Amino acid sequence: MKIVILLLAVFFFFLCSCHKLGKRDPQFMDMNLRDSTIRANLSVLVDSCWNNQDTTLLTGISVENFVRRLNGIQIAVSKREMQAHMNVFFTAFPDLKLTLDTLTINNNKVFLEWTSKGTNTGVYGEVAPTGKKIKMNGFSHLYFTDNGELSREDVYYNELDFLQQLGYTLKPPILD
Repeated sequence: MKIVILLLAVFFFFLCSCHKLGKRDPQFMDMNLRDSTIRANLSVLVDSCWNNQDTTLLTGISVENFVRRLNGIQIAVSKREMQAHMNVFFTAFPDLKLTLDTLTINNNKVFLEWTSKGTNTGVYGEVAPTGKKIKMNGFSHLYFTDNGELSREDVYYNELDFLQQLGYTLKPPILD
């Protein structure tokens, strides 16, 4: 009988605990909504914009004055500039694919380690295609608004390694 009463008390305790957990703080719910919006927009960015090369979807997931920096250099300061920047890569590497290696979300910030692969079969800027395959590893720090829209991306990767994979070489400096 004592065991039955003890089990009922434990059951009642867990039932009350679960009931309290069900009543969530509105701020906590806002955080969950923001995080799920960030995850959804990140999925659109990677799967649709980069991997399916549909830059038109960028307009629905980012702010108008979106900023992108590559290795500390500002590349884009609007959605349109970002779309043009992406199209340079899509022209040069029509089979370009981006995979996420690690993903961390911390409030409105996302930290990504990624790998990008493709074959240079199109013009890259003003340079003729090399036909060479590339594989780049990099890191992106993305910033989102409280509404989950992408506002900024700082991208870091080894640009020398990227150019060497395309066949470029580095000449030593002239020291005289």
